[in-house]
Amino acid sequence: FHYVFWYSKKIKMEIKVNIIKKLSDTFLPTELEVEDQSHLHANHNDDAKRGGTHFKIFIRSEKFINIKPIDRHRMAMEALSDEFRNGLHAVSFDLRATDD
Repeated sequence: FHYVFWYSKKIKMEIKVNIIKKLSDTFLPTELEVEDQSHLHANHNDDAKRGGTHFKIFIRSEKFINIKPIDRHRMAMEALSDEFRNGLHAVSFDLRATDD
């Protein structure tokens, strides 16, 4: 039992660490906030009970200057494509340029 808890907690942290690293490397943000909100979805998604499936992400980056919101979203989704193939289920993005 303790192993299962440790293992699921480790996976949850690895996903968050991977998200932070990929978004940092891709967008060189001046601000980055990554909040695991999986617990809010545990009633309708069994995987969410273990965490690491649903995130709220805020990024402020120069890379978003003169980029339409839909294209910012596409850029962020592409940066996390591996995570979506490996357990990430949903992300709520707030993506802003440094001049927003």
